[in-house]
Amino acid sequence: MSSGQPQPGSRYANYAPGYARPSTSSRFQPPYPNGQPPYPNGQPQQGFVPQQPQQLPPARHKGTLAPGQIVQVGDQAVRIERYLSEGGYAHVYLTSSERPIYPPVKGEAKKGRWGEKGYTQHCLKRIAFEDESVWVDVRKEIEVMKSLPPNPHLVQYLGSAHSRLPSGGYEVFILMEFCSGGGIIDLLNKRLRDRLTEIEILNIFTDVCEAVAAMHAMSRPLLHRDLKIENVLSSPSSSSPTPQRPTPLTFKLCDFGSTTFPSSHTPQSKIEADALAMDLNKHTTLQYRSPEMVEPMLGWAVGLPSDVWALGVLLYKLCYYTTPFEEHGTLAIVNAKYTFPQYPVYSPRLQHLIGELPN
Repeated sequence: MSSGQPQPGSRYANYAPGYARPSTSSRFQPPYPNGQPPYPNGQPQQGFVPQQPQQLPPARHKGTLAPGQIVQVGDQAVRIERYLSEGGYAHVYLTSSERPIYPPVKGEAKKGRWGEKGYTQHCLKRIAFEDESVWVDVRKEIEVMKSLPPNPHLVQYLGSAHSRLPSGGYEVFILMEFCSGGGIIDLLNKRLRDRLTEIEILNIFTDVCEAVAAMHAMSRPLLHRDLKIENVLSSPSSSSPTPQRPTPLTFKLCDFGSTTFPSSHTPQSKIEADALAMDLNKHTTLQYRSPEMVEPMLGWAVGLPSDVWALGVLLYKLCYYTTPFEEHGTLAIVNAKYTFPQYPVYSPRLQHLIGELPN
């Protein structure tokens, strides 16, 4: 790149959505629909069945797992607290456990990869699917999470389980660290007028860089391949705010469903290029793709620099709430052509950093 719900405390706050509420009118309400009794001429007749009032269905919880339900994930039993979100084949829940659950370790390491740090609140992803080919991607995601190095900026894996459903489909549970600060996409939406300051942007960005660096520094490096705003979460930090870090949050990289090993060679034929393009279309996000991802026949392998390119796009979006190639599409990506908006105003050093990242 070169340059209508009831408000808490209201008189109707205890009425569930979808159920009838008391009328707010002070006028007399007739006891029958339209002011008429349920019988012709006001008297019951032979064979006449009075109309029954319509019964509304009871309110249901979101997702397939009910609050309070106990789910077994390997050796761990967790309690469903509430539904969080969904996407693709997955539903995500907040869970809890009476005893702390520790990230698994290999060999004779301490209990948990963080010594004695365990979690009594966690995030449970339930994935249900019919097609066995989906299991290939899900199993790969689990293996990637198991292999990740201990790092405060990578969401921690706590366990997993899979089974066959009576219906013939499959069910997979992945238990992870819960990031109670939420996603930074929510933070950006809250700051539409009062944009993030430069130091706040750099706090988020450096934490994500720490996560990516940990993945790239592994004995067999891993390419995240789907770095984007939506895949960064936050957790409250125990540290007090400082001028260098005004927001007491730690930012963490998540979603390793697209992660793979960097390629060492370029496509040698149109068939290979088409297969790579199909894989990238499935596992990556267009606006964050590097030129070699957009055009596989450029002659460059999809390696670790592709993540560095995506970091530049992510930094641009943290600043300007849009991606640099939003208007001009794939041709602009291949030619690395973009401009900086006039607002908000950031330092030339920050803009220079954006431009340097993909080189």
